[in-house]
Amino acid sequence: MNRLAPRSPIRIEITSSADNISVLDKDLHEILEDASSSCEFNSFIDDSGETLVKIECMVNEEEKERAWDLLRFKHRRTCHISSEPTHDLLKL
Repeated sequence: MNRLAPRSPIRIEITSSADNISVLDKDLHEILEDASSSCEFNSFIDDSGETLVKIECMVNEEEKERAWDLLRFKHRRTCHISSEPTHDLLKL
């Protein structure tokens, strides 16, 4: 019996202006099963003085596909969205 190894969680990173966070938070709670415990919010001020928020969410492969598609569709113009497998992060 040949079993496949379980897949590592995927990190989705979203960077947005602070003005957009309430909409993003609402959408994340609609998209992800457990956004409250799978997403972390951190704010910072960029070089131009604008307050930005970086959201990092750890999701499984199925959630990543759905979240990626919906977030890119709704927030493509207002956010920077990226993703990477967490096993790649452990190599750094």
